[in-house]
Amino acid sequence: MAENKLGVVVPYRDREQHLKEFIPTIRKVLEEQGIDYEIIIVEQADTKPFNRGKLLNIGVKKAFELECNYVALHDVDMIPIDVDYSKVDRPTHLATDFVGGERVTFDEYFGGVTLFPTLEFMKVNGYSNEYWGWGYEDDDLLWRCKVGGVRLNTKSIPLRTYNSAGFRFNGETSKIQALKNFNLKDYTVLVSVEPDEVECRSDLDFDEYAIWTIPGFDTGLVYSSFNRYKFDTFNTRKENFTLKSEIVPPYRTVVAITANAYDKELKMYQDGILVDQVEFTGRLMPYRNEEHIFLGIPGYSSVNSRRPFKGVLDYFAVWNHSLEPDQIKALSNNLHLGVTGEFEGYTTPHCLEICLDMKISDGHKVKDLSGNGRDGELLDCTKIPVLHQEDFLQVPIPFRRNSTFRLLLHEDEGFLEGKWKHVETRANQIKYFNEVKKNRTNPKRDGFDTIRTDSHVEVQFDDHHRIRVEL
Repeated sequence: MAENKLGVVVPYRDREQHLKEFIPTIRKVLEEQGIDYEIIIVEQADTKPFNRGKLLNIGVKKAFELECNYVALHDVDMIPIDVDYSKVDRPTHLATDFVGGERVTFDEYFGGVTLFPTLEFMKVNGYSNEYWGWGYEDDDLLWRCKVGGVRLNTKSIPLRTYNSAGFRFNGETSKIQALKNFNLKDYTVLVSVEPDEVECRSDLDFDEYAIWTIPGFDTGLVYSSFNRYKFDTFNTRKENFTLKSEIVPPYRTVVAITANAYDKELKMYQDGILVDQVEFTGRLMPYRNEEHIFLGIPGYSSVNSRRPFKGVLDYFAVWNHSLEPDQIKALSNNLHLGVTGEFEGYTTPHCLEICLDMKISDGHKVKDLSGNGRDGELLDCTKIPVLHQEDFLQVPIPFRRNSTFRLLLHEDEGFLEGKWKHVETRANQIKYFNEVKKNRTNPKRDGFDTIRTDSHVEVQFDDHHRIRVEL
């Protein structure tokens, strides 16, 4: 008997063509690699929303009965091209590279295909059984690994912090407003910000926290329940243009937006690094009739469901010119020196319109250091020390083994036309952010040890096991 045995566990429903391609391909790959294996297809046979986590729990239980000491938690639409399925002694994520389509990947992405020692999977009590529909069951599993003492990798994110002062926004009534008696054509907007952890509202389709806003059609920057910064603006034909950061946890960071009317380019920088860019058409809306720019709220004439910001702001500046990348980098690396000085090739330009350093303030106003008299008026903001942190933020992430898969086409199940395609996904998101990440759930009471099904039928074929369940 082989020393190691792999259980390939595939959650499945209504994708027979995918299955017909997947099974012979995975068999060929595993046999070429000399791996002893069992293929376990777990089919949801009812009409309830798909429950990927529960199906995988059922499959891992079968793999354990078949004496598999490690498992591949494997989506049926991912066909291996260059994948090493050999034994691992810790959870190892394989879904890194793709052909035939795209997947949204990020540092904490844990879906698609993951190798897991069987006993480690059981140690964290597997997946939650309560994620119905699409999404967040993998986020929950990674969280279980973090709090359950399972060995994970670490990513070091450089921090650009310094001792200063800022204002805490309460997420309800806090705001700063300053005069916007200038037009927007070419411009740069820079903010130093640290959002609080996201908490989702059940009465909304999604959550966006307004960091700064010019109201009306709401040009501005938000932090969202997708753990990313997003910038929206419009041209005079009311067409929308969007920039997005990488998916990142909330930490103190500098986000800069540049708009270049000549090249018709919008760019987003985070801590001096370009993270997104897009070309726009026509002429950007100049917002001549908007008298104020707001920090912390969407603005009085907002037409969307953005929420007031909750977290800390310590610097905000606007230029009526699109600054160059090296200038953005110099500013982001040296914000403790302010934007009215000269350093590393940055020279205070005549085009500085607003400069609000939150430490230069009293209980009512933040002084505008640009000299243009656009002081920020405060409401319900609490001044606090903003201290230098560590040089790096250590983020637990999965270990990875670079692999290439061919993606089989299927209907997109994620975010579509401004909201989640399925209402269950929003419920999953609320559960994950509001309960799991705040340690309001107990993994020992929901998972591998607590699987319940309405019916359970097993059939053994020559090349795989098939379990049909009603959940």
